[in-house]
Amino acid sequence: MAAKARLPHWADLVARFKGRKVAVLGDMAVDCYVETRPDRLSREAPVMVLRYERRRYAAGCAANTVFNLRALGAQAVPVGILGKDEAGDALVEMFRAEGIPLRGIVRMGSTIVKVRVVSGDVSRPKQQVLRVDVEPEGGYGAAALASLRGRAVGLRGHEAVIVSDYGYGAATPEYAALLRATNPDARLSVDSRDRLLDYKEADLLTPNEAEAAALLRRRVESDAEAELAAREMRRRAGAKAVLLTRGNRGMVLFDGKAHALPIAGPSEIVDPTGAGDTVVAVATLARIAGADHLAAARLANFAAGVTVMKTGAACVTPAELLEAAARG
Repeated sequence: MAAKARLPHWADLVARFKGRKVAVLGDMAVDCYVETRPDRLSREAPVMVLRYERRRYAAGCAANTVFNLRALGAQAVPVGILGKDEAGDALVEMFRAEGIPLRGIVRMGSTIVKVRVVSGDVSRPKQQVLRVDVEPEGGYGAAALASLRGRAVGLRGHEAVIVSDYGYGAATPEYAALLRATNPDARLSVDSRDRLLDYKEADLLTPNEAEAAALLRRRVESDAEAELAAREMRRRAGAKAVLLTRGNRGMVLFDGKAHALPIAGPSEIVDPTGAGDTVVAVATLARIAGADHLAAARLANFAAGVTVMKTGAACVTPAELLEAAARG
């Protein structure tokens, strides 16, 4: 009964996601899934030969954050770099199909592609057996970054800015500051793999345990260590709140006070790929829709519980989110 009593609150909040304007500054990537089935052992080497079935593209890295926002009804604007190649063309078409504007996208060089070879027969789900990352040699290049800077300066009217920094160079504290300067009332949320503490005075930081441990150069495993890590990152970055994700151990929010959030859903997850993208998208939308940090964190926790039960980087719909919230 308690979970049902909370549902109208969550429904009202999620309804306010529609039409929210959010800029996503980050490393846009394409996930390429090569689907196969096991065939036989190779005669030349002790390896399995896989029979090719098909290839499909999906949004990866910052682009997955964009699609999570769009799935929840927000007006998301991607700000990043895509190459003039097949993968870049595929992601542009995905954006267009969802009505996502391209005014923040620079087309130069080559696209970041994460190739995942998955395999399985008809009687079981396909599992990832190999990943190959295709990355721009030497980074994006000065011309592409200069063009991106111009795009960032020209974007206005956003209620929030999400930084999705996977370390490739499109997301930087400088470009985040430019977006904040032209959107002075926007809330800043940051999901950064290597330099979270360089983004100052954000509304929300969303590291995972491994990222926190690397940044603080110490172990972050126990409940007490997770709470201390979130507290220290908040202090050092001057952030309003830190939401530390802990896989099947849930999350810790520190907003001046520590809040432990147990995992929402089964503890045996299917695939954590892209869960951080979902967390930052949902928490940010909740904040600009009027939620405090704790309510935003709880809703993001419910959303993560949905996406980790899907294969690959995935989105959560309003209906799925409310169903998860109703279960508590």
